[in-house]
Amino acid sequence: MAAEVVPAAGQTASSADVTRIVRTGIERVRSASSLHMVKTAESDDGSPTVMDLRMVTGKGNRTSLREGDFAIEEIVIGADLFSRRGYGPWERYAVDPEHPSMSSGEVAAIPTFAQSLYEQAAHPEALTIVEPVKIDGVRCFGVQSGTLIAYFTPGDGGYLRRWTQRTPITHLTTDITELDTPIDLKPPTVR
Repeated sequence: MAAEVVPAAGQTASSADVTRIVRTGIERVRSASSLHMVKTAESDDGSPTVMDLRMVTGKGNRTSLREGDFAIEEIVIGADLFSRRGYGPWERYAVDPEHPSMSSGEVAAIPTFAQSLYEQAAHPEALTIVEPVKIDGVRCFGVQSGTLIAYFTPGDGGYLRRWTQRTPITHLTTDITELDTPIDLKPPTVR
């Protein structure tokens, strides 16, 4: 049964359907050869912080972080770290396990991506089905656990597409916009 046929909020869905959609959607992200993820943190009193990550399993990642006028970019390819602030020159460093790059935790976490939600899916009665939303024109199935809301694209190839979480001071949104698409990780020209 595809995610799109799961009932909307206020209706019932079988526990097996909810478990399958959530777990299959998370496993699809975990097994991707590459992914593009955009994380946005918004607060009431400042400009949003946006981290754009493009990751290739076993090869490296390309990350940019922007907040207001501040910007930094990193490219990690194997043991090489290339970094620049704003539009300044690229600099090359060796990856230092003691001082990881800004996105190294994201890459390392892919095999256990969304573990708490994955575990909660074993007890779908703890998840609340929320109204579906359209993301880039696609109707996505949603579940909520506490302040976390996760949305999944429909069908057998469906995946965890977005999750949001509100804290007392910040609204966090993470979108996975692409899976298994080519990502350019060529080293930049270093000064």
